[in-house]
Amino acid sequence: MRGRGACGGGTGRLWQAGLLLSLLLLAACAKTTGTPITAAYPGSSGSPDGIHPYQGDLIQCVPYARQVSGIDIMGDAWTWWGAAEGKYDRGNEPRFMSVLVLSRTQRLKLGHVAVVVDVVGPRQIRVTHANFGSDPVSRRIIYDSMPVADVSPDNDWTLVRFWNYQAQAWGILYPAYGFVYPQKSVQTYTTASTPSS
Repeated sequence: MRGRGACGGGTGRLWQAGLLLSLLLLAACAKTTGTPITAAYPGSSGSPDGIHPYQGDLIQCVPYARQVSGIDIMGDAWTWWGAAEGKYDRGNEPRFMSVLVLSRTQRLKLGHVAVVVDVVGPRQIRVTHANFGSDPVSRRIIYDSMPVADVSPDNDWTLVRFWNYQAQAWGILYPAYGFVYPQKSVQTYTTASTPSS
């Protein structure tokens, strides 16, 4: 009887291990196209600190922001501000699911984009973004609730700091253009008057 119980328990654990292995193999075989969907989306279950390391190809900030926000802009991150003109509304007020566009600098040669997932107050937001770090490990982390502070003199979000989890302090200054909103821009068209006959 004792041996039978041990065998039954072992079989149950073996079955669970087999199921887990099968699921892992299926996940490994799945081919993802574009930016992989990760646990980093707002409201998802994942790391309680909002930090999601991943393996595989580096996810650039632009395709990640495009996938999360639905804003269909191509090109380097810093070009999003100009590319949005006439296509999407823009401004200097953070809104849920808007994209914060950082300027191109010596440190950020292509700029950077991050999606607003929470407006904490007039000078603080939380963002989700990818490929934001100073080494290969930190670049392979998706942050889904990283604090960002507006430190611009005019409170217009043209100068920001991101929370640095490693240093447990606010990071360096980054110049920003502002926010691109997911709403399409409404253009006003004027029609030329036609002479009546």
